[in-house]
Amino acid sequence: MAIKKSPETGRKAAYVARNRAALIKSAQAIFAELGGAATIDEVAAHAEVAVSTVYKHFETKESLFARAIGEAMKDWEGWAIPIAQKSADPLEQLVLPIRFMNRIENTHPPYAKLIARNFFDVTVNEAMISASLASHIRQLIKAGVLSMDNSEIRIQNFISCVTGSVSRQLLDPKAKDSDGDTAIEIALTLLNISPAKAAKLAHGKLPTLFAKQNAK
Repeated sequence: MAIKKSPETGRKAAYVARNRAALIKSAQAIFAELGGAATIDEVAAHAEVAVSTVYKHFETKESLFARAIGEAMKDWEGWAIPIAQKSADPLEQLVLPIRFMNRIENTHPPYAKLIARNFFDVTVNEAMISASLASHIRQLIKAGVLSMDNSEIRIQNFISCVTGSVSRQLLDPKAKDSDGDTAIEIALTLLNISPAKAAKLAHGKLPTLFAKQNAK
């Protein structure tokens, strides 16, 4: 028989969850400004809580940093993936989020700043994103949408190209959106997609829902 939580317990859990969410938002802001040099004290000051409160939620600065990045990416995916899934083309569903990521500086400036300021630390913790992208490609292969030899080698090289493209778009002030699209076009050929199809996927018209907006 399930044990019902008391109203007091429910309110306490909600209070703890709100505090944790506020700390993550403060961490995102501080790490975006100061990078890995940021301290727990600075995060606590931004959140207007005691340092001990931060440690009640996160054992180390590294765990807080990882959660801050992870939540930013989760929030971004929650915006990008539903838009991509409106396409009837399974390959476009794969490519659109990558094109969106190359434009994250326009759609989600705070997250773009967070990633750019900590790019080399972020890439160390990018296993989740890489795993998600690799899993998506494997599903397309299993469904017969994609066909290729040496699939795992191709997938890893594709992911490396995508990561490099995002890096350039965020770190090179001269980089243009079209540069990112061209990089995606070239990378798609690694998945045995024809040059014509790759060009269409990488340079096609973006959904009308793709508009400048701030992160939540």
